[in-house]
Amino acid sequence: MQNDDFIVGKKRRQLEDAIVAQFDKVDFKQKKHAYLEDEDFWDFVFGWYELVKYYERVQDTAIGAHMLDLYRQCGQVFRVAAQDMSLPERRRDKAADALYQMTYYVDRMIRQAQRNGVEKAADKRDAIGDTSWTGKPLGDNSDNDLSKN
Repeated sequence: MQNDDFIVGKKRRQLEDAIVAQFDKVDFKQKKHAYLEDEDFWDFVFGWYELVKYYERVQDTAIGAHMLDLYRQCGQVFRVAAQDMSLPERRRDKAADALYQMTYYVDRMIRQAQRNGVEKAADKRDAIGDTSWTGKPLGDNSDNDLSKN
């Protein structure tokens, strides 16, 4: 791993840790999903925006599996709250909004990481063309296909 990759990963990890720390501040066990009214909760939701901006600024392609798992867990909780007819409509709407916001941020994050991967692959090409040994596009192993013999 190059030193630059380490620094990039460290910056991402700092942002992820800040989101997890904000998540830990939220008391999800409050009756009637009262956390949906808390400032700490919304700081957690909008913390994902900073992660999206990071991927847009930096050519990082790695996404922490723990962040995807956190998104999955939160999505389940928010969906339950959004469909809980015993809650006031305002709170159901807030749960639906939180689910929408997080889904939007995670989708943007994944798409940007994919774009970053494509850009990194393009950067590996020489200015005069493909720098692979065969002169063929990377991944083209048709000369090595023994089934054609």
